[in-house]
Amino acid sequence: MQVESNVPEKSTLKEEAKPEDSVKEKEVISGKTAQILVEEETLSVADFHNNDNKILSVFNEAGSNYSFKGLMRKLNLHQQSLSRALHRLEEMGLVEKSPVGYRLSKTSELAIPRIDLHRPKGTEYMQLLQTYIPLNVKAVEVVRQLVGKWFKNLRWLGMIESSTGYTLQWSSDDGSFQINLRLISDYIVVETNASTEKEKVEAMVGSYAIYEQITKVMQSKLGAYMDRQLFSSSHSNN
Repeated sequence: MQVESNVPEKSTLKEEAKPEDSVKEKEVISGKTAQILVEEETLSVADFHNNDNKILSVFNEAGSNYSFKGLMRKLNLHQQSLSRALHRLEEMGLVEKSPVGYRLSKTSELAIPRIDLHRPKGTEYMQLLQTYIPLNVKAVEVVRQLVGKWFKNLRWLGMIESSTGYTLQWSSDDGSFQINLRLISDYIVVETNASTEKEKVEAMVGSYAIYEQITKVMQSKLGAYMDRQLFSSSHSNN
């Protein structure tokens, strides 16, 4: 005689774990149904190599853009080491190429603040030059003439763009000091963290070379403005 049982057969749920998965799966079995809950895994320092952390710490300031060679000089990294680190960060979707080099990707804005990165202590900067920008000269026009260029012993590093203006950065040949050019409102300020007298002299020479380039932009805009005024005046007299 065959007896039918009303007790359902036990079923097993196999969990497939893939190394490349970026989520943790938890199984919750309730009655005859099984649910898989997906828990997002937050990023931590352990997820990154040492060079990755160095790069992210440089980009941690909003609006940072650095060229490849600028990162090499700023972080003192070998070309191949930097290339590998950038490639890893690009694959993770944290860093992307920008018109002036590299920057944090938009998708990383939510992830990066959750990473406890060690940031170097700030260095005191002294002001070298300050000048007024005429109203007919836009800050972006000055930036275009300076981005990526070298001046005397100064090598281009990168640029930080914020809601208040721009900060352009250069370093000396040997990386002993840095120069920042800040374009805020209608003023340009050039500053340096040079410490020795020799470095300060080199910083002044380099900053005057930068200022000369800025002056050319202003003269060009002023010449165009004067031409328009003369043209308008001559037509009004006729």
